[in-house]
Amino acid sequence: MFRLDTTTVSPRAALPSFLVTNVADQPSWTIGVWPFDATTAMLTLQSAHRPDLTITRSLVEEWADATAASAFQRVRTSAVGPTTAEALLGHGFVVRQELDFLVADLTIGTRTPRPDSSWRIGRVRAADAVRIDVAAFGDEWALDGAAFEHSCRATQSFHVRGAQRKARLPLVRKTLGFCLTGASDDTSYLQRLAVVPATQRQGAAGALIADSMRWAADQGAQRMFVNTDINNAAALSLYQQWGFESVGYHLRVMECDRATLVGRR
Repeated sequence: MFRLDTTTVSPRAALPSFLVTNVADQPSWTIGVWPFDATTAMLTLQSAHRPDLTITRSLVEEWADATAASAFQRVRTSAVGPTTAEALLGHGFVVRQELDFLVADLTIGTRTPRPDSSWRIGRVRAADAVRIDVAAFGDEWALDGAAFEHSCRATQSFHVRGAQRKARLPLVRKTLGFCLTGASDDTSYLQRLAVVPATQRQGAAGALIADSMRWAADQGAQRMFVNTDINNAAALSLYQQWGFESVGYHLRVMECDRATLVGRR
């Protein structure tokens, strides 16, 4: 049985001011279909990454009503902060995935690696981005076409770029990695970074991160967030090289059998 590790949650006073809020209203939410799995409902909670955002029983009842007549077998959330995760545990949810949550300050001249010059960063087709995402993450956690489009619309502006090895002949170029970055007001999000497995650890990811951070800074963003599985040591090391640091708590993807959810109505 997974136990929520509340020791990873820093005291409120230790959190950056842009992560501390007093949320009076319940978060807005949408329910869709989890990519590549029609039996799983995807429950997306707005601003759920904040550490102090919580939910009430009445909100859980709304979700139960929304899925009662559906063919879904389970409900899985977007990544949520520690207070929301704690509340969901009390409503029959379990932790499906745990993510490290990191932030980089874009206003200071942090020393970062020099991007690998053997990669060309440019436009990428949505179909190629989905192909790469499936190769990198597998069907369970990959984006499909609809989820990719939804991610692009999640922020006020977005930036999608692909990585190709530089070659003299354009016809032999193939997109082997991509990055989706979003920005709203003074905050940016490295929403998705994927490289095909055979090309990982060859500089493509670093070149994409460098492009992402430049774009976000040009949009006026002061900080950039990213999350990754706590067991993905390679990704954590890469992000740390580019100036990302933990915000002081983890995010969780939560899941509940629909029958359990409806039974609590």
